[in-house]
Amino acid sequence: MRFRPVTGLSVLLWLLLSPGLSADPVLTRPETVAGRIIVYPDHRSPKLFYYVPTRLHLSQAFGKPNFFFYKYVYVKDQGTAEPRTTAGGVLTLSVEFSDETEILRRERGEQFEYRPVQVETIDLSLSYTGLEKLEDQETEGGDKKALGSNKILWTGKSFTFPLSAASASYLWKLYEEKKAAGLSLECSFSYGGYEIDQEGKLQPGERSGRLSFDIPVSIEQNPDLFQVINLAQKFSFNYRKLSVICFDFVNGLNGNMVKMTVEVESTTARGQKDTKMVTFAADSQPQYNLEFNVPEARGGKYRYRVTKVYADGRSERGGWQEGDNAFLDLSTYELVIKDD
Repeated sequence: MRFRPVTGLSVLLWLLLSPGLSADPVLTRPETVAGRIIVYPDHRSPKLFYYVPTRLHLSQAFGKPNFFFYKYVYVKDQGTAEPRTTAGGVLTLSVEFSDETEILRRERGEQFEYRPVQVETIDLSLSYTGLEKLEDQETEGGDKKALGSNKILWTGKSFTFPLSAASASYLWKLYEEKKAAGLSLECSFSYGGYEIDQEGKLQPGERSGRLSFDIPVSIEQNPDLFQVINLAQKFSFNYRKLSVICFDFVNGLNGNMVKMTVEVESTTARGQKDTKMVTFAADSQPQYNLEFNVPEARGGKYRYRVTKVYADGRSERGGWQEGDNAFLDLSTYELVIKDD
């Protein structure tokens, strides 16, 4: 099979001579390769084409899936039957789009260059099918339950889901009871390019795609990918230790906020104030571990205050709030686990 012409001569000349345009696909003239791969021509080079990935899969590192699930609990005495209080959790997935280059070269020829379309944002939907529903899935279409959804930037192809206490407890229970056998991730994504209008001129355009895949991970087969972290161990002799977390900049949920500053104030046994400060931004880490080097007052609590700086130069400073948890999570939760 060979490529059919994708544009007329006048449009081709426009694509080659139009100034100020970066390399982008022409969305008006899609082609289908091997019956499943959508291909667009470049707006300038006749030998460059962009393809839409057709598969999504969990990436691997050192023979193991790039998947981590951390549940944070608070247990003062590990030797007692004291119930664990779940403080939150973090679920991280690292995924990759399929590389269709080999198929395209075989079907269309090696004289062309093939690149994936540039994905800008991606919507994620996490769901599962319990073990008791796997047989029904084959005959009746299954009974999937939606766990939650999130919209993030497609940047490092690694997605972090900050989980609230209820979300972490529910999802962990699914894995412990082996009910997460059908855990899957559905992704809707968008990509940009150019449209050709009736006058033969290029105008900005956008298309979307949708993919899904099963997450082949279980506690039995991959126990090292699941960890329970006891936050109570962060306390010792009334010396305050605190983890401050914000995943908004990692997940693209910061909107037009460019910086978040957090002040944490602890009252010492002598009534003095000990204050530490951390800053979250696009180039910062999502977690800071703070240690106060002076004894805290017995039964004392800390205070914290958040200052947000926006792209237009505005800044908003909130009031002081009280906290006593060793896990201060300031993330915006858009992933809400449902337990019905």
